[in-house]
Amino acid sequence: MMPITALLHRPFLYLLLACLPLASTAQESDDLKDPAFNFGIQAGVITPSALFRVRNTVREAEGMRYQIDPSTGFQVGGLATFRLSKRFQLQGGLTLLLRNYDCSATYEEQTLRARLNTTLYEIPLLITYYQRMSERLLLSLGTGVNLQTLPSDLGTREQHLQVLALHKAFVLPASLTVLGLEFRAKNRGGFFVGLSYCITPFHLYDTVFLSKFDGRERVYSAPHVGDYFGLVARYYLD
Repeated sequence: MMPITALLHRPFLYLLLACLPLASTAQESDDLKDPAFNFGIQAGVITPSALFRVRNTVREAEGMRYQIDPSTGFQVGGLATFRLSKRFQLQGGLTLLLRNYDCSATYEEQTLRARLNTTLYEIPLLITYYQRMSERLLLSLGTGVNLQTLPSDLGTREQHLQVLALHKAFVLPASLTVLGLEFRAKNRGGFFVGLSYCITPFHLYDTVFLSKFDGRERVYSAPHVGDYFGLVARYYLD
């Protein structure tokens, strides 16, 4: 099995290496400094991708087949940045993460389906490195801890299938990496577009299936895998 650190950085490393030749040609000036403190807002789209372990979960037990299919999700929030040096920043914020899952339980020729919508809160704390590619364009790579919390249990019911998200802990740490490009508009703030990848080594909650086939009730629990790959956009206020 590939180490987690390799899974975390390899997709972003390729993009970073591709951009370095451009960055090396940029001319830096001492007066091109980021604000000591800044604030921004961000929004993102979470997309399923087997390449980034955001894939279907399939389990079988007692002749039944349980499946969890992640679909498109969204996130929105704000962040604050603190300039540590010419090349490094400390970033922290609060993000609302909305994720959707299509769940199904199959027994013989019968299939029950339900859609589970979850709402998580994230508190990322990242160290970000900036490489100036031109006077207005910067390449940034940030990595750090992303605290995730599910404040309360969630659930949904469709006919004879009930799916619950039962949290195992109030808050757990995850790993977050963000890579992208930022354009600094003169007197109009900064615009950032990039990729985000979150790895959750711990299970924040269990997905519990309560199904009923031919009058018999069955209960099955599967640990939640919260990894996600997303596209994120930000606007910084200067």
